[in-house]
Amino acid sequence: MNPYKRLLPPLSWGIYSLCGLICAFFLSWLLLAKVNFGYALLHDVMDIQQHSHHYGPQNRHRHGFQYTSKGEHIRLFAEINSAIHNQGKGLAEIQYHHPNGKVIDRLLHRAEVIHLQDVANLLSTLTYLGGAATCIWLMLALIYRFNLVPEPNLKQHIGSMVSLLAFSALAILIIGPVKVFYRFHEWVFPPDHQWFFYYQDSLMTILMKAPDLFGAIAILMTALAVLIFIALNLALHYLKVR
Repeated sequence: MNPYKRLLPPLSWGIYSLCGLICAFFLSWLLLAKVNFGYALLHDVMDIQQHSHHYGPQNRHRHGFQYTSKGEHIRLFAEINSAIHNQGKGLAEIQYHHPNGKVIDRLLHRAEVIHLQDVANLLSTLTYLGGAATCIWLMLALIYRFNLVPEPNLKQHIGSMVSLLAFSALAILIIGPVKVFYRFHEWVFPPDHQWFFYYQDSLMTILMKAPDLFGAIAILMTALAVLIFIALNLALHYLKVR
């Protein structure tokens, strides 16, 4: 047999698994974005209200954030979430209010707006990546469906992906989630744009209790992505064996 033909199935399996995993994380992100990444629940779990009471008065750029309520925090997070999924439109106009309804100030100063615009640009790029990976995954699924190339064993396929995620999670824990978080930002954002903010310099950071909130969201997104990945592969397997 031609050696290239022998390499084709395992090569396609690797691409199929990787693209399937990217697709699962892509769908997980989209689903969680629709519910503001569970912020309303995480707000209580992570005691963000008390966090804002403590650090709000210390902010060097804005005042009065300690008076904002949980409902206001949820609204502000939702506005940021909406803006970064809409090319960053409206970030500079987000305002926070006193419980009596009076506007206190704009939430974000210039460096924060620039950072969140960078996030919006990154999300646009990742959307194309997620869409491309999904198309490749579906194309390979059709190839396997019509037996043009032997498909991977279902149990091995799912088991290898779960093992990969477990290994990645273990590596992150060993290296340190905070170190991974910082290094990721250094890689993906322009070097002359500020991305690290002390609580005393950023209401955005107080609102999100960064980086703790991001760690919790990453856990939720990974758990949901694993479930989606397994469900998608079980559905395709079911269609094939019918």
